[in-house]
Amino acid sequence: MEKITYESVLELITENSKQIKVLKESITTTFAEAAAESARSEARSEKEFKKVQKQLAEFGDTLGKYAEEQVKSALIKKFNIWGIPVHAMTTHFVKNGLDDDFLYEVDILIYNTDYIVAIEVKNQLKKDDIDNHLLRMEKLQSYPLPASEGKILLGGMAAMIIGNGLEKYTHSRGLFLIKPSGESVKITNNKKTFKPKEWPVAV
Repeated sequence: MEKITYESVLELITENSKQIKVLKESITTTFAEAAAESARSEARSEKEFKKVQKQLAEFGDTLGKYAEEQVKSALIKKFNIWGIPVHAMTTHFVKNGLDDDFLYEVDILIYNTDYIVAIEVKNQLKKDDIDNHLLRMEKLQSYPLPASEGKILLGGMAAMIIGNGLEKYTHSRGLFLIKPSGESVKITNNKKTFKPKEWPVAV
């Protein structure tokens, strides 16, 4: 058996230290390369995510514009039947406060001498959309539209796709509901039984 001496132990420790140093450098390099690759991968993923986000936003805008055009083209005739003649119509009306802070936006506004109908347009209607529009109607009442003094506000929802139960819910909240019908759209409320909710505007 080889005799263990101080020198041999020192030599063994030195050799092990060298191996540990090499191993440590190797591990450090491996981790650094992995971190760099992870960062590159994350950057690529973020870039792809932003690209998809942009495409979805553009697609959503296209669908939204299509939905609005479908609704606008038939509104005059449909509301005339309800005794609400359309004297003027505007889209994407934005109301700001005195400090230029955003108050609300309305997709479609219909004006006549007695009424203003505020219509929110959605591709796919959800309950939150209806509830949010009811809150918007209160804001229109509190922060009136131009030339709305003494008029009565009515509200409506228009959508290309309407989930189960939402047609009845919309009617129950006093809102008109407009949806596709053949090549045009129709107001789904029953003219004989439906009474739209009114939001009077103070004189």
